[in-house]
Amino acid sequence: MRDCVIVGGGPAGLTAGIYLARFLRDTVLFDAGRPRAHRIPRTRNLPGYPEGVEGPELLSQIRGQLAHYEGREVEIRREAVTGARRIEGGFRVEAEGGAVEARSLILATGVTNRPPRIPEALHDEGVARGLIRYCPICDAYEVQGQKVAILGSGPHAVAEGRFVRHYTDDVTVVRPEHAPLDDDGEQALAQAGLKILPSHRRDIRLDGDAIVIEMEDGRVARFDTLYVALGTDPHSDLAQALGADLTEAGCILVDPHCETSVEGLFAIGDVVAGLDQIAYGMGHAAVATTAIHNRLLGA
Repeated sequence: MRDCVIVGGGPAGLTAGIYLARFLRDTVLFDAGRPRAHRIPRTRNLPGYPEGVEGPELLSQIRGQLAHYEGREVEIRREAVTGARRIEGGFRVEAEGGAVEARSLILATGVTNRPPRIPEALHDEGVARGLIRYCPICDAYEVQGQKVAILGSGPHAVAEGRFVRHYTDDVTVVRPEHAPLDDDGEQALAQAGLKILPSHRRDIRLDGDAIVIEMEDGRVARFDTLYVALGTDPHSDLAQALGADLTEAGCILVDPHCETSVEGLFAIGDVVAGLDQIAYGMGHAAVATTAIHNRLLGA
């Protein structure tokens, strides 16, 4: 048996690989491709990067650091995991290139943002140019004084709008197609100092340095930035199959050591219920791997 299998090649999973390698633990890391961090145009709130860093560059640097240990303490397999089950003394992880058995298992499988219903090329261009954003914790600092739209409905849109309202006075909530907003929602928006367009959005397009939203009632509004507040889909299928407890939204519940309700199964990063931040996920990695190492030592 190996000491640990890590599923996920984002910042959290890669950091876990570095820690376990330096703990001299026999580790296999599955990296299936492009994690969500790959789509970050530039993050400016990660310590150590005063000018900010693009997502692909950040991943490249962390992968380069992990590569120092590849072939010795850690095996990196660039393929997808297809399933996992509990066995005596640990876990059996099934993958395209064959199964691996390990005493412990870390899930760093992340989440997927729910995008607006627009062409993918248009979406990607908007994200790259900072006209479409997903994380006000990451980058609301960059929209100070701008005219901002929040695409969403319900408590999530209200909470995100209230957060952005700290940086600019001009925040408007735009309802997606056929999304209801009851009287309580209208009142919550008003109390937060947020505006709302009365009908649903029909079309979103880019026009120069602006994002243009056309509503079903015919009115057209221009904004400097659109925050998408449609939620995320956690990649927690493996955790669920292994019997781990999840939140109603599908995120994985963990204890202070990042261990799930299944002994030996750990979860880190955005798939865990909590704050979706790179630094936070890296912290998860440090906590989980240290717990695993100490347990294997018998401490």
